[in-house]
Amino acid sequence: MMYPFLASRLGLSLGLIGVASFVWATASSTCQPLFGYLGDRLGRRWLAAGTIASMAVLVALIPKVQGFGQLVVLLAIAGIAVGAFHPQGGAIANEASRANKGTNVATFFLGGHLGFTVAPLVAGAVLASSGLEYMSFLVIPALLIALMLPFGLKGVERVHQSPAVDSSDEVSALGLAIAAILVVALIRGWAYASLNIFIPLFVSPGNPDPTLFGSMLSVFLAFHAAGAFSGGVMADRFGLRLMVGASSALIIPTISGFALLPVGWLSYVFIGATGALIGAGFTPTVLLMQRLVPKRMGAGTGIVLGVSFGAGAIGNLITGFVGELAGLNIAFLLLAVVQVFVLLALRWIPGRNPSGP
Repeated sequence: MMYPFLASRLGLSLGLIGVASFVWATASSTCQPLFGYLGDRLGRRWLAAGTIASMAVLVALIPKVQGFGQLVVLLAIAGIAVGAFHPQGGAIANEASRANKGTNVATFFLGGHLGFTVAPLVAGAVLASSGLEYMSFLVIPALLIALMLPFGLKGVERVHQSPAVDSSDEVSALGLAIAAILVVALIRGWAYASLNIFIPLFVSPGNPDPTLFGSMLSVFLAFHAAGAFSGGVMADRFGLRLMVGASSALIIPTISGFALLPVGWLSYVFIGATGALIGAGFTPTVLLMQRLVPKRMGAGTGIVLGVSFGAGAIGNLITGFVGELAGLNIAFLLLAVVQVFVLLALRWIPGRNPSGP
């Protein structure tokens, strides 16, 4: 939301804004496994609170930057703080309840999606009234949450669900299962990231129509948020692998329909269904990793979230080049076809924890 104002004040080109966004995304995705591991070792409550406070202060400093170098440094450090929080929150959501873990983790991710929905409205109102001058005051709610969080989580204790893995066969099976989950996270994260970036260019090429591509993107993101929540709730009843497999199988026809049909009202139906299906498998994928490594839940959560969020870095390059060579409809069809690898990877993911009962 601040980029247009910063671009005007600092004289930033689109390329430099792209570099700044890349730094933010890379920092926030690559650090998640490390901070997940630290949460496993040191505890999560104070680390979660500290990262919220840190990211709030750092983002509040961004409107005050005087050059591109300062902006990139602040974005990198703030991205690390953002990445450090996600594995703590995801693991706490799992550990806070012995039952209905899918619903708990889904509620955590729903909070994030609601934040993405509300924050632009709040930031837009502040920017419209005063530009960057008062943006730093938005740090206040985050600091209040950071102060409350350690006390609110005081009664939450980690529950180890299984003993350590001992035999070489169990280690091998666990390694294959973890690799398979990362394949699932990579392919599904690629689809989400590429659609998020390229929907506007696909539905409104040449002469951009903000109303058209804005509404299309809103439908995709809104249904993705709903799917991420409902997928976790339904996983408690139907199982994690079934939710991932069924949603990936159904993504194939919905993306194909969006890619092949002329842009019209059916496009909204197909892209809404695609968003919901991608979201429906997101929470179960995180839960599959958490179930495999209950004693390293923070690290496991950080790894799968880092892969999911970082998938767009390489995936968007592939989608962009394929779209340039053959058209975005072919690039979107590629996103549909590779879902087959998700279905193949599921055979290596056990229905139950291989190291536990």
